[in-house]
Amino acid sequence: MLPRHLTNVPDTKKAIAPYNFIELPNDIVEIQADSLPSHNVYYAQSEKRYTGRIDCTLTTESPLYIRCGLTKEEFVCGAESKDLPDFFYTETASKAKKPVIPGSSLRGMLRILIEIISFSKMELVSDKKRFFFRAVAAKKDDPLGSEYKKLLKNVKAGYLVKEGDNWYIQPAKMIEKSSIIWVKEQDLAGIQTLIRMNQKTYVPQYIDVSFGDTLFKSPRRFSRQVSANQKRYRERGVLVTSGNMLESSDDPTNLRRRNHCIVPEINHNIDRISISDDAVQHYRSALTEFQKLEPFDKDFGVLKEGRPIFYCEPQSGQTEVTLFGHCPNFRIPYSPLQDGKAASAVDFIPENIGKSNRIDLAEAIFGFVRSKEKNNQSNIEKSTNNKFDSALAGRIFIENAICEKTINDDIWLTGSYEKTITPKILSNPKPTTFQHYLVQTSSEKIQLKHYANKSSKDNQVAETVIRGHKLYWHKGNNPDIEHPDGDNADGTQITKIKPIKEGVKFTFDIHFENITDIELGAILWILQKAAEPKYCLSLGMGKPLGMGAVKIEHQLLLNNRQERYSKLFSSSHQWLSGEDNQSKTDSILTDCINAFEQFIVNNIHLDDHPEGYNAVKLDDIPRIQMLLLMLRCDRPPSSNDTRYMTIEAKEYINRPVLPTPFQVMGKSGEDKRRLRNTSNANLQNSKTNISAKASQQFKVGQILDATVSNIKGVKVTYQLPDGTKKTTKEDKIAKILEAGQNIKVKVTAVKDDGSIKNVKYHE
Repeated sequence: MLPRHLTNVPDTKKAIAPYNFIELPNDIVEIQADSLPSHNVYYAQSEKRYTGRIDCTLTTESPLYIRCGLTKEEFVCGAESKDLPDFFYTETASKAKKPVIPGSSLRGMLRILIEIISFSKMELVSDKKRFFFRAVAAKKDDPLGSEYKKLLKNVKAGYLVKEGDNWYIQPAKMIEKSSIIWVKEQDLAGIQTLIRMNQKTYVPQYIDVSFGDTLFKSPRRFSRQVSANQKRYRERGVLVTSGNMLESSDDPTNLRRRNHCIVPEINHNIDRISISDDAVQHYRSALTEFQKLEPFDKDFGVLKEGRPIFYCEPQSGQTEVTLFGHCPNFRIPYSPLQDGKAASAVDFIPENIGKSNRIDLAEAIFGFVRSKEKNNQSNIEKSTNNKFDSALAGRIFIENAICEKTINDDIWLTGSYEKTITPKILSNPKPTTFQHYLVQTSSEKIQLKHYANKSSKDNQVAETVIRGHKLYWHKGNNPDIEHPDGDNADGTQITKIKPIKEGVKFTFDIHFENITDIELGAILWILQKAAEPKYCLSLGMGKPLGMGAVKIEHQLLLNNRQERYSKLFSSSHQWLSGEDNQSKTDSILTDCINAFEQFIVNNIHLDDHPEGYNAVKLDDIPRIQMLLLMLRCDRPPSSNDTRYMTIEAKEYINRPVLPTPFQVMGKSGEDKRRLRNTSNANLQNSKTNISAKASQQFKVGQILDATVSNIKGVKVTYQLPDGTKKTTKEDKIAKILEAGQNIKVKVTAVKDDGSIKNVKYHE
């Protein structure tokens, strides 16, 4: 059983954030390769394989923004996408005449949700990003303090040497038994080019200096002779200044550190030392924004021929440097594995739910291409397979969503297409905030799990795993997204956007071919939730600010391929589409959703069921309940419980732990996750079957309010009060109706369960 996150974090140790996590499953639900269809034939509905489309209408519930990419001309001119505020568009000539939501964005949103609800793998995680940390002034109760001191031993200084693709360190001279000479900033008054640490223009610097003896005024008071004149004093070296480590970004005089250091000149009597290729690669992949600014190289950081460098001497039995940085107290990698390589998020994903050759439901629907690395793996990923070892084509195709209105209509948050908004700054995720991103089994600071703890790749029981899929809380239809300085805001991270306001509609189709009732049920389960008033999905940029909440109404239209190609025209002289007969579609929709739910609850790991019984409905599974809590848009958590914490207020200093979605929503008592490693094998199901939701009862002749959803020729689709859509022929009235129009309809037929079978326009 995987480690499970705390059920209830004490208020005094509770973190807040605009995001939370849907926990990992104990195992995936696997799809057997021999159940996948061939791609050269259409299957009949009698085989429970379906082809057709889902007619979707997306409505924005909060401001939405998806940035457009660079055109070829903009790219050639060196433009940056952050400087282009236009909403995504496809008509280049008219430049955003009609806003478009790209199908790739819709596909990504849908895939992530299907991965969660179908207990699929979590493999789309990069292992390129490696994690580093620094804990110079860590207190005794900080779990990283002892780890940092244990690894950062015998730090020395030298200079970088490059030969071909290889890097070396030429050690510096030892002065007073050290190659690192510390100096106080007040001793550097004679160096006119030095930018002081209390200046707002402060940047790291490398200044050639000469220096002399240490002058002791008392045991605790001393100074050193330093000059920018290379010939003034006996010794020469390079003055190195690094980050000023401000206590507050609002007060540049409030510094934690007031010393710099000098690296003496090269010692030519000592052999140079090779730097490990892995260390170089990990260092480059983990460069911070600070290490990409001047005087550092944006792609290589401190790695530059002749530059001073700080490093730990190789330990006994080692010949290469594995730890180095641009200052004496440099960042070092989390190393949870025996090979000593820096940790990444992938190391904390259990092998049985990470990258493997096993096929899950998300892959069966969307397809995949296996990498050579994945094909070479040989343990859990070996399956009964596998005619699809290398690739599988997807069977779902999502169109771009087209705005029903044009650029000149009232769709923009600012009231005009010409106006832009400067949003609050959102930086990259900080997964090194391990108390948020890793499962914690204790809120005590000294017991917190971090990336140097035993990971899931040790072939032993993992001490911790990643928290799971990261989602963002909704924040209502009018979230606070604008930068407090408005258009006067400046800085490298400032951008401009043109968001669309809430209440704007887009239409698109989801096409599918030869998908099973279970696969179709997974798609429809998500869309069914997206149509319910209390849930919203998330799309586009600015999700931490509350942007991108959307609802989706849908109508399933199945395609009978035999009817489609048996003749060209219908009896009414219309082109045959294969969608003419939808009499059984509603019952098939219900059956597919039930088949999907039954398949998942019957095949998930026993430890993913609730404590005390085995679930029979998807909504009963704690992991799915977490998802539904995070999709709530009718009653989201308070804005103060879903904001970012601040460094200035020292809210991170005690490493507070991020609670579960249950606790954030005040529903800790409903958290029925199994936290003990005991078996559910002999427990009874709480219910015996999954029943369809009770249908509202309607009567023939009943008059209802409705909205015209779509018009194609004489076929009119009505959105009814119960959320369903019905399409009927309106030979006389179709020409004068408009999409979005509110009208009355009469119920002309009902099903045995009292639900609506057909309606007609009513004057």
